[in-house]
Amino acid sequence: MPVRPCGPEVSDPELVSRAAAGDKDAFGAIFERYQHVVYRFARAMTGLSHAAEDVTQEVFVILIRELPRYVPERSSLSTYLYGIARNLSRDRARREWRFFSLDTLAPQSAASREAGDPFERIAEAQLGAAVRDALATLPMTYREAVILCDLHDLSYAEVAAVLGTSVGAVRSRLHRGRHMLRRRLQRFGCGWARHGARSVRCSV
Repeated sequence: MPVRPCGPEVSDPELVSRAAAGDKDAFGAIFERYQHVVYRFARAMTGLSHAAEDVTQEVFVILIRELPRYVPERSSLSTYLYGIARNLSRDRARREWRFFSLDTLAPQSAASREAGDPFERIAEAQLGAAVRDALATLPMTYREAVILCDLHDLSYAEVAAVLGTSVGAVRSRLHRGRHMLRRRLQRFGCGWARHGARSVRCSV
């Protein structure tokens, strides 16, 4: 039997169908396609790289178990994975909250940024270490809206699907979350706070 391709030209629904039937290569392709997305989200939600690694592993363990019940017509695979990662990240962030303090958080040193953490490189390019740390202090409801919209560039409709709420609620949470983030960044003395919200916005 010829080897079936698992490259970028293969759609998510096809990979899911093949993975659910026991095709290990197809599941590996799903993992390669989404592991970094899940990790970035979990890293932003929990504020800790080791927690994000654990969440990422758990997400794909759950996916293996749930594949036979996943229905592509109901939601995209990315939305489905975001939903799993969101629940796991919320639980993990609550357990790890003792590590965060508004009085002690500060931008990380150059040495820590050069350690090779994938999220650190992305955060440095897009928002900076101070924004990453400030995100970790936002209440979860607002944090996830800001992360999904401003860091992951999801549309309002996509964020609403992940969070299980309305587009109006997403807009409201995002507005409030950005305001809270700005105030925290001002506390850190971050120049970004003085120039307003990010240029990246959710699209309708």
